Amino acid sequence: MSIEVLDVSKTFDSYKALTDINLKINTGELVALLGPSGSGKTTLLRIIAGLETADKGSIIFDGEDNTQKSTQDRKVGFVFQHYALFKHMTVFENIAFGLKVRPSKFRPSKSALADKVHELLSLVKMEELANRYPAQLSGGQRQRIALARALAVEPKVLLLDEPFGALDAKVRKDLRRWLRKLHDEYPITSVFVTHDQEEALDVADRIVIFNQGKMEQIGTPEEVYNNPVNPFVYDFLGDVNLFHGRVHDGKVELGSLKLDVPENVGTENENVISYIRPHDIEVSVNAGGNFIEAQILYIRAVGPIVNLELKRLDSGDYIEAEISKEVYRTLDLKENQKVYLKPKEYKVYTPDDYMI
Repeated sequence: MSIEVLDVSKTFDSYKALTDINLKINTGELVALLGPSGSGKTTLLRIIAGLETADKGSIIFDGEDNTQKSTQDRKVGFVFQHYALFKHMTVFENIAFGLKVRPSKFRPSKSALADKVHELLSLVKMEELANRYPAQLSGGQRQRIALARALAVEPKVLLLDEPFGALDAKVRKDLRRWLRKLHDEYPITSVFVTHDQEEALDVADRIVIFNQGKMEQIGTPEEVYNNPVNPFVYDFLGDVNLFHGRVHDGKVELGSLKLDVPENVGTENENVISYIRPHDIEVSVNAGGNFIEAQILYIRAVGPIVNLELKRLDSGDYIEAEISKEVYRTLDLKENQKVYLKPKEYKVYTPDDYMI
């Protein structure tokens, strides 16, 4: 089931939640709507589900206009952040609920219903918990049951609103991996809302990045992370260092550091900002060459990646760098030590890029 969002806009009082959104989601894709709070992603999800009405625009499922159809008629499954399970019902009864309330001519027999529920319990690895109540389950288990309940009615589209937002970090990571595997085994067009960059990059086939009711970029996780179209996307997707400088004699001057100017970026003496991710900073203990001098303020050497907090000696700006444990040991770094920094990869933006 493909989904097309055509020229959709939505305003709440004087607040523009969405402005002229156009989006095509292919059959079987798992797409993440990613952005900060208030960026419009949940509003779009609810409009796709029929839980919210757009001021203008259309929602198309497989070439058929669903804009005026009810949520029930759209045959979508919706999974909420806080599960929305029925507390007085067992796990089995929660999953069976959507099938039991169908009109009699569409309602499965008792044996067929039981078979369907047990099939879904097996799918979400919860067979042994069929007779428990939601209060007897962990957060991760409740979310699996909420997903099984949504799948019970065999929806054409699965919509998930911050599905793991209420869970702790380890459980979220486990469920992300499980959802990806489930999606591969149970092909269905899925759209999920999140403000967690790592979650979107880890799970989605494609990511749609929202900001202030508009789409900033859409692409695979690799495309949006490695080739951000503007400063907002670069800054939103992961940690980043900002280096203020200017273009001079064909170079970007960042204090004592001079970098090549990317093609078609900046004019002579124009102010620019270079965006550099912590893992793209080379750290050296030897002076000389084209480096920025910095002092190490703090070292966090837990795990395979060593995180450094540094201060530029020329400007006083703070910098974060990430190096491997092997490099850290080779350099024999200490707090308060002077080191020399140089970016391995960087992206340069001009003030006009911030107007996108």
